[in-house]
Amino acid sequence: MVELVVYALLAAFIFSRLYNSLGKLTNPNLRKLTNVLDVGKSNEDITENIEDYINSNNKSLIKAAYKQILQKNKDFSISYFMEGSSIAFELIIKYFNQGNLSQLKPLLDKGLYNNFAEKIRHRQETHESIIVSIISQKILEIKLVKNVVFIAVYFLSEQINFVKDDKGNIISGSTSTINKVEDIWQFKKNINSSDPSWLLVSINYNKDNDDKKPITNGKQC
Repeated sequence: MVELVVYALLAAFIFSRLYNSLGKLTNPNLRKLTNVLDVGKSNEDITENIEDYINSNNKSLIKAAYKQILQKNKDFSISYFMEGSSIAFELIIKYFNQGNLSQLKPLLDKGLYNNFAEKIRHRQETHESIIVSIISQKILEIKLVKNVVFIAVYFLSEQINFVKDDKGNIISGSTSTINKVEDIWQFKKNINSSDPSWLLVSINYNKDNDDKKPITNGKQC
């Protein structure tokens, strides 16, 4: 009974964070990344803070791409994007573990969704990745291809990773060991589109885990 109460409170907390960050969702299936607009901030205010989010040797290229985005959409907010992407990071991992394709579909690029769907349908074991905390989150790359923005985000997180067989036995990993995991996730959005969706395009795992390999929008590497 106590566990049920704890899980209920945790679910309420996650939903509250998602609601506040992404705005009111009128359709529960439309759990997409927001358009991250912040009308209350000027270009100058945003530009001053962009370096706080960068961890790359290509700072000048990132800042140049960022200025291009602001020229096309002056209300774009990198801080809102970062907040939304951290929530998406947790939700996508959660839904993948659950095999919940209906919740994954509006969050993923079509190619990556097909990859996820294939993996879920063919796996025999139950994979669990519990996010303990996100230690660090930084931008590695921003590029603008015509009107489509691609942003690569580095995540350093603490996770509990394990795999169960169909009988519920732990066959890999541990339910008590906390691992530090490095991921690079790339999101995309048409900056001029009225559709508020940011879609996950690719995932690259930087940590040498037995059960984790790079995943792109077309194939698993």
